Amino acid sequence: MSEPVEAPAPVVAAHPDGPPLDIFPAGFAVVLLAAGFVATRMFQQVARDRPAVAWAGIFAVVAGALLGLIAAQRVVWSSPLPVVVRALRALLLLPMSVFVVAAMLGEPSRRLQSFTILGTAVTLLMACGIGAVRALLTRGARLHALPLVLLAVGELCELFGPPMRLAFPTGSATARGLDRFGAFAEAVAFAGVAAAVVAAFVAAVRRVGFARVLPFTALPAALTLVTGTLPINLPRSTALIAQQAFGARFDLVGGSVVAHPTRLAVAAYTLLFSGLVTAAMVSLSTQRVDRGAGLRRALGWVAVLLAGFGAPTAAGSVDALRAVALTLGVLLLEDATARE
Repeated sequence: MSEPVEAPAPVVAAHPDGPPLDIFPAGFAVVLLAAGFVATRMFQQVARDRPAVAWAGIFAVVAGALLGLIAAQRVVWSSPLPVVVRALRALLLLPMSVFVVAAMLGEPSRRLQSFTILGTAVTLLMACGIGAVRALLTRGARLHALPLVLLAVGELCELFGPPMRLAFPTGSATARGLDRFGAFAEAVAFAGVAAAVVAAFVAAVRRVGFARVLPFTALPAALTLVTGTLPINLPRSTALIAQQAFGARFDLVGGSVVAHPTRLAVAAYTLLFSGLVTAAMVSLSTQRVDRGAGLRRALGWVAVLLAGFGAPTAAGSVDALRAVALTLGVLLLEDATARE
Protein backbone atom coordinates (compact mmCIF):
# COMPACT_ATOMS: atom_id res chain seq x y z
CA MET A 1 0.00 0.00 0.00
CA SER A 2 1.60 3.24 -1.15
CA GLU A 3 2.02 6.14 1.24
CA PRO A 4 0.18 9.41 0.47
CA VAL A 5 2.29 11.95 -1.31
CA GLU A 6 2.26 15.41 0.19
CA ALA A 7 1.56 18.31 -2.11
CA PRO A 8 4.53 20.63 -2.59
CA ALA A 9 4.39 23.88 -0.69
CA PRO A 10 3.73 26.96 -2.83
CA VAL A 11 6.85 28.78 -3.86
CA VAL A 12 6.91 32.51 -3.12
CA ALA A 13 9.44 34.66 -4.87
CA ALA A 14 11.92 36.39 -2.61
CA HIS A 15 12.03 40.14 -2.17
CA PRO A 16 14.55 42.29 -0.35
CA ASP A 17 11.80 43.56 1.97
CA GLY A 18 11.00 40.17 3.45
CA PRO A 19 7.82 38.09 3.10
CA PRO A 20 5.17 39.28 0.62
CA LEU A 21 2.66 40.27 3.30
CA ASP A 22 5.19 41.82 5.68
CA ILE A 23 3.81 45.36 5.66
CA PHE A 24 4.84 46.48 9.16
CA PRO A 25 5.00 49.32 9.97
CA ALA A 26 3.40 50.72 6.80
CA GLY A 27 0.08 48.93 7.27
CA PHE A 28 -0.23 49.98 10.91
CA ALA A 29 0.71 53.55 9.98
CA VAL A 30 -2.04 53.78 7.35
CA VAL A 31 -4.65 52.28 9.71
CA LEU A 32 -3.72 54.68 12.53
CA LEU A 33 -3.66 57.68 10.21
CA ALA A 34 -7.07 56.69 8.86
CA ALA A 35 -8.51 56.34 12.37
CA GLY A 36 -7.07 59.68 13.45
CA PHE A 37 -8.25 61.29 10.22
CA VAL A 38 -11.83 60.15 10.82
CA ALA A 39 -11.82 61.30 14.46
CA THR A 40 -10.10 64.66 14.04
CA ARG A 41 -10.96 65.72 10.47
CA MET A 42 -14.24 64.12 9.36
CA PHE A 43 -16.16 64.28 12.65
CA GLN A 44 -14.75 67.36 14.31
CA GLN A 45 -18.00 68.16 16.11
CA VAL A 46 -18.02 64.73 17.76
CA ALA A 47 -14.41 65.23 18.84
CA ARG A 48 -15.26 68.63 20.32
CA ASP A 49 -18.21 67.22 22.27
CA ARG A 50 -16.38 64.11 23.47
CA PRO A 51 -12.82 64.73 24.72
CA ALA A 52 -12.09 60.98 24.80
CA VAL A 53 -12.68 60.78 21.04
CA ALA A 54 -10.46 63.79 20.48
CA TRP A 55 -7.61 62.36 22.55
CA ALA A 56 -7.92 58.97 20.82
CA GLY A 57 -7.85 60.69 17.44
CA ILE A 58 -4.80 62.77 18.33
CA PHE A 59 -2.99 59.68 19.63
CA ALA A 60 -3.79 57.81 16.41
CA VAL A 61 -2.53 60.66 14.24
CA VAL A 62 0.71 61.05 16.21
CA ALA A 63 1.40 57.31 16.36
CA GLY A 64 0.50 56.91 12.69
CA ALA A 65 2.74 59.81 11.65
CA LEU A 66 5.73 58.43 13.57
CA LEU A 67 5.20 54.92 12.17
CA GLY A 68 4.73 56.49 8.74
CA LEU A 69 8.16 58.13 8.94
CA ILE A 70 9.74 54.80 9.85
CA ALA A 71 7.78 52.98 7.14
CA ALA A 72 8.82 55.50 4.48
CA GLN A 73 12.50 55.00 5.33
CA ARG A 74 12.05 51.22 5.30
CA VAL A 75 10.42 51.25 1.86
CA VAL A 76 13.17 53.50 0.52
CA TRP A 77 16.00 51.37 1.89
CA SER A 78 14.40 48.08 0.76
CA SER A 79 14.25 49.25 -2.85
CA PRO A 80 16.39 47.35 -5.39
CA LEU A 81 17.88 50.65 -6.59
CA PRO A 82 21.61 51.39 -6.11
CA VAL A 83 22.62 52.29 -2.56
CA VAL A 84 23.62 55.84 -3.57
CA VAL A 85 20.13 56.50 -4.93
CA ARG A 86 18.55 55.03 -1.80
CA ALA A 87 20.71 57.23 0.42
CA LEU A 88 19.75 60.33 -1.59
CA ARG A 89 16.05 59.46 -1.29
CA ALA A 90 16.43 58.90 2.44
CA LEU A 91 17.95 62.38 2.78
CA LEU A 92 14.99 63.86 0.90
CA LEU A 93 12.72 62.52 3.65
CA LEU A 94 14.57 64.41 6.40
CA PRO A 95 12.80 67.80 5.96
CA MET A 96 9.43 66.07 6.24
CA SER A 97 10.56 64.16 9.32
CA VAL A 98 11.73 67.36 11.04
CA PHE A 99 8.52 69.09 9.98
CA VAL A 100 6.31 66.35 11.47
CA VAL A 101 8.13 66.45 14.81
CA ALA A 102 8.04 70.27 14.83
CA ALA A 103 4.29 70.22 14.10
CA MET A 104 3.75 68.05 17.17
CA LEU A 105 5.54 70.60 19.35
CA GLY A 106 4.21 73.83 17.84
CA GLU A 107 3.85 75.72 14.59
CA PRO A 108 6.61 74.92 12.06
CA SER A 109 8.40 77.81 10.45
CA ARG A 110 7.58 78.91 6.91
CA ARG A 111 11.08 77.97 5.78
CA LEU A 112 10.70 74.44 7.12
CA GLN A 113 7.35 74.16 5.38
CA SER A 114 8.98 75.23 2.11
CA PHE A 115 11.76 72.63 2.45
CA THR A 116 9.12 70.01 3.25
CA ILE A 117 7.18 70.86 0.10
CA LEU A 118 10.34 70.63 -2.01
CA GLY A 119 11.45 67.32 -0.48
CA THR A 120 7.96 65.85 -0.83
CA ALA A 121 7.74 67.01 -4.45
CA VAL A 122 11.07 65.40 -5.41
CA THR A 123 10.12 62.19 -3.58
CA LEU A 124 6.78 62.21 -5.40
CA LEU A 125 8.44 62.67 -8.79
CA MET A 126 10.98 59.91 -8.19
CA ALA A 127 8.47 57.42 -6.78
CA CYS A 128 5.86 57.94 -9.49
CA GLY A 129 8.50 58.10 -12.23
CA ILE A 130 10.26 54.91 -11.17
CA GLY A 131 6.95 53.17 -10.61
CA ALA A 132 5.60 54.20 -14.02
CA VAL A 133 8.75 52.99 -15.81
CA ARG A 134 8.63 49.65 -13.97
CA ALA A 135 4.96 49.25 -14.84
CA LEU A 136 5.60 49.94 -18.52
CA LEU A 137 8.39 47.34 -18.53
CA THR A 138 6.27 44.68 -16.78
CA ARG A 139 3.92 42.65 -18.91
CA GLY A 140 0.37 42.79 -17.59
CA ALA A 141 1.05 45.83 -15.39
CA ARG A 142 1.34 48.60 -17.96
CA LEU A 143 -2.02 50.14 -17.06
CA HIS A 144 -0.64 51.05 -13.62
CA ALA A 145 1.70 53.59 -15.24
CA LEU A 146 -1.07 56.04 -16.19
CA PRO A 147 -2.51 56.63 -12.68
CA LEU A 148 1.02 57.13 -11.35
CA VAL A 149 1.78 59.78 -13.99
CA LEU A 150 -1.53 61.54 -13.34
CA LEU A 151 -0.93 61.33 -9.59
CA ALA A 152 2.45 63.02 -10.00
CA VAL A 153 1.02 65.83 -12.16
CA GLY A 154 -1.99 66.46 -9.93
CA GLU A 155 -0.09 66.37 -6.65
CA LEU A 156 2.65 68.67 -7.94
CA CYS A 157 -0.07 71.19 -8.76
CA GLU A 158 -1.54 70.70 -5.27
CA LEU A 159 1.83 71.07 -3.56
CA PHE A 160 2.86 74.32 -5.24
CA GLY A 161 -0.46 75.87 -6.32
CA PRO A 162 -1.97 76.85 -2.91
CA PRO A 163 1.24 78.40 -1.50
CA MET A 164 1.66 80.43 -4.69
CA ARG A 165 -1.98 81.53 -4.50
CA LEU A 166 -1.44 82.86 -0.96
CA ALA A 167 1.40 85.03 -2.23
CA PHE A 168 -0.86 87.13 -4.49
CA PRO A 169 -3.85 89.35 -3.62
CA THR A 170 -7.29 87.86 -4.14
CA GLY A 171 -8.80 89.07 -7.41
CA SER A 172 -5.48 89.82 -9.09
CA ALA A 173 -4.75 88.45 -12.55
CA THR A 174 -2.17 86.04 -11.14
CA ALA A 175 -4.60 84.78 -8.49
CA ARG A 176 -7.26 84.17 -11.14
CA GLY A 177 -4.72 82.27 -13.22
CA LEU A 178 -3.83 80.12 -10.22
CA ASP A 179 -7.51 79.41 -9.70
CA ARG A 180 -7.58 77.91 -13.19
CA PHE A 181 -4.43 76.02 -12.20
CA GLY A 182 -6.40 74.55 -9.30
CA ALA A 183 -9.24 73.54 -11.62
CA PHE A 184 -6.69 71.74 -13.82
CA ALA A 185 -5.35 69.87 -10.77
CA GLU A 186 -8.85 68.74 -9.82
CA ALA A 187 -9.56 67.60 -13.39
CA VAL A 188 -6.35 65.56 -13.29
CA ALA A 189 -7.50 64.08 -9.96
CA PHE A 190 -10.74 62.86 -11.55
CA ALA A 191 -8.82 61.35 -14.47
CA GLY A 192 -6.27 59.76 -12.14
CA VAL A 193 -8.89 58.15 -9.91
CA ALA A 194 -10.70 56.73 -12.95
CA ALA A 195 -7.41 55.37 -14.30
CA ALA A 196 -6.57 53.82 -10.91
CA VAL A 197 -9.92 52.01 -10.78
CA VAL A 198 -9.61 50.70 -14.34
CA ALA A 199 -5.98 49.61 -13.85
CA ALA A 200 -6.75 47.84 -10.57
CA PHE A 201 -9.79 46.03 -12.00
CA VAL A 202 -8.14 44.92 -15.25
CA ALA A 203 -4.97 43.76 -13.50
CA ALA A 204 -6.91 41.88 -10.82
CA VAL A 205 -9.19 40.11 -13.31
CA ARG A 206 -6.19 39.11 -15.41
CA ARG A 207 -4.42 37.66 -12.37
CA VAL A 208 -7.16 35.98 -10.30
CA GLY A 209 -10.27 36.00 -12.50
CA PHE A 210 -13.55 37.90 -12.40
CA ALA A 211 -15.24 35.52 -9.94
CA ARG A 212 -12.68 36.29 -7.23
CA VAL A 213 -12.63 40.02 -7.90
CA LEU A 214 -16.42 40.42 -7.83
CA PRO A 215 -16.89 40.07 -4.02
CA PHE A 216 -14.34 42.84 -3.47
CA THR A 217 -16.52 45.27 -5.43
CA ALA A 218 -19.54 44.94 -3.13
CA LEU A 219 -18.33 47.33 -0.42
CA PRO A 220 -17.10 50.02 -2.87
CA ALA A 221 -20.39 49.82 -4.78
CA ALA A 222 -22.40 50.34 -1.58
CA LEU A 223 -20.07 53.15 -0.49
CA THR A 224 -20.40 54.87 -3.87
CA LEU A 225 -24.18 54.71 -3.60
CA VAL A 226 -24.23 56.08 -0.04
CA THR A 227 -21.72 58.90 -0.54
CA GLY A 228 -23.21 59.83 -3.90
CA THR A 229 -26.66 60.30 -2.40
CA LEU A 230 -25.56 62.11 0.77
CA PRO A 231 -25.58 65.55 -0.91
CA ILE A 232 -29.29 65.12 -1.68
CA ASN A 233 -30.28 65.37 1.99
CA LEU A 234 -27.12 66.85 3.54
CA PRO A 235 -25.53 69.09 0.89
CA ARG A 236 -23.94 71.62 3.28
CA SER A 237 -22.60 68.99 5.70
CA THR A 238 -21.15 66.86 2.89
CA ALA A 239 -19.49 69.87 1.26
CA LEU A 240 -18.10 70.98 4.63
CA ILE A 241 -16.57 67.56 5.28
CA ALA A 242 -15.06 67.56 1.78
CA GLN A 243 -13.52 70.98 2.39
CA GLN A 244 -12.33 70.59 6.00
CA ALA A 245 -11.29 66.92 5.93
CA PHE A 246 -10.05 66.40 2.37
CA GLY A 247 -9.14 69.98 1.45
CA ALA A 248 -11.46 70.10 -1.57
CA ARG A 249 -11.76 73.62 -3.02
CA PHE A 250 -14.34 72.89 -5.77
CA ASP A 251 -12.26 74.89 -8.25
CA LEU A 252 -13.85 73.03 -11.17
CA VAL A 253 -17.27 74.43 -10.28
CA GLY A 254 -16.28 77.97 -9.37
CA GLY A 255 -14.24 77.55 -6.20
CA SER A 256 -14.29 80.63 -3.98
CA VAL A 257 -16.44 82.48 -6.55
CA VAL A 258 -19.43 80.25 -5.65
CA ALA A 259 -20.64 80.45 -2.04
CA HIS A 260 -21.94 76.87 -1.96
CA PRO A 261 -21.45 74.18 -4.62
CA THR A 262 -24.57 72.53 -5.97
CA ARG A 263 -25.77 69.10 -4.84
CA LEU A 264 -24.73 67.64 -8.19
CA ALA A 265 -21.22 69.08 -7.87
CA VAL A 266 -20.77 67.72 -4.34
CA ALA A 267 -22.07 64.31 -5.47
CA ALA A 268 -19.54 64.30 -8.32
CA TYR A 269 -16.68 65.10 -5.93
CA THR A 270 -17.63 62.14 -3.70
CA LEU A 271 -16.61 59.92 -6.63
CA LEU A 272 -12.99 60.81 -5.87
CA PHE A 273 -13.38 59.32 -2.40
CA SER A 274 -15.32 56.22 -3.43
CA GLY A 275 -13.11 55.73 -6.50
CA LEU A 276 -9.90 55.43 -4.49
CA VAL A 277 -11.64 53.08 -2.05
CA THR A 278 -12.71 50.98 -5.05
CA ALA A 279 -9.15 50.86 -6.41
CA ALA A 280 -7.87 49.84 -2.96
CA MET A 281 -10.48 47.10 -2.42
CA VAL A 282 -10.07 45.62 -5.91
CA SER A 283 -6.29 45.58 -5.44
CA LEU A 284 -6.77 43.48 -2.28
CA SER A 285 -8.28 40.66 -4.34
CA THR A 286 -4.81 39.71 -5.65
CA GLN A 287 -3.13 39.38 -2.27
CA ARG A 288 -1.11 36.18 -1.70
CA VAL A 289 -0.65 35.65 -5.44
CA ASP A 290 1.32 38.75 -6.42
CA ARG A 291 4.08 38.92 -3.78
CA GLY A 292 2.15 41.55 -1.84
CA ALA A 293 1.86 44.06 -4.71
CA GLY A 294 -1.92 44.33 -4.41
CA LEU A 295 -1.81 44.84 -0.65
CA ARG A 296 0.77 47.60 -0.94
CA ARG A 297 -1.15 49.22 -3.79
CA ALA A 298 -4.31 49.17 -1.65
CA LEU A 299 -2.51 50.81 1.28
CA GLY A 300 -0.95 53.33 -1.09
CA TRP A 301 -4.29 54.47 -2.52
CA VAL A 302 -5.79 54.75 0.96
CA ALA A 303 -2.85 56.91 2.03
CA VAL A 304 -3.27 59.13 -1.06
CA LEU A 305 -6.95 59.45 -0.17
CA LEU A 306 -6.06 60.60 3.35
CA ALA A 307 -3.64 63.15 1.89
CA GLY A 308 -6.52 64.74 0.00
CA PHE A 309 -6.09 68.04 -1.80
CA GLY A 310 -3.51 70.67 -0.96
CA ALA A 311 -5.74 73.41 0.43
CA PRO A 312 -3.83 75.63 2.91
CA THR A 313 -4.54 75.08 6.59
CA ALA A 314 -4.47 77.41 9.58
CA ALA A 315 -0.92 76.21 10.28
CA GLY A 316 0.34 77.10 6.81
CA SER A 317 0.62 75.76 3.29
CA VAL A 318 1.09 72.12 4.29
CA ASP A 319 0.18 69.98 7.30
CA ALA A 320 1.91 67.01 8.84
CA LEU A 321 -0.77 64.39 8.17
CA ARG A 322 -0.92 65.28 4.48
CA ALA A 323 2.86 65.24 4.08
CA VAL A 324 3.25 61.82 5.74
CA ALA A 325 0.24 60.25 4.03
CA LEU A 326 1.21 61.46 0.55
CA THR A 327 4.85 60.45 0.88
CA LEU A 328 4.07 57.01 2.30
CA GLY A 329 1.34 56.49 -0.30
CA VAL A 330 3.51 57.13 -3.35
CA LEU A 331 6.35 55.03 -1.93
CA LEU A 332 3.98 52.10 -1.38
CA LEU A 333 2.63 52.47 -4.92
CA GLU A 334 6.20 52.41 -6.23
CA ASP A 335 7.00 49.34 -4.13
CA ALA A 336 3.94 47.60 -5.55
CA THR A 337 5.32 47.92 -9.08
CA ALA A 338 8.61 46.35 -7.92
CA ARG A 339 6.70 43.23 -6.79
CA GLU A 340 4.64 42.64 -9.94
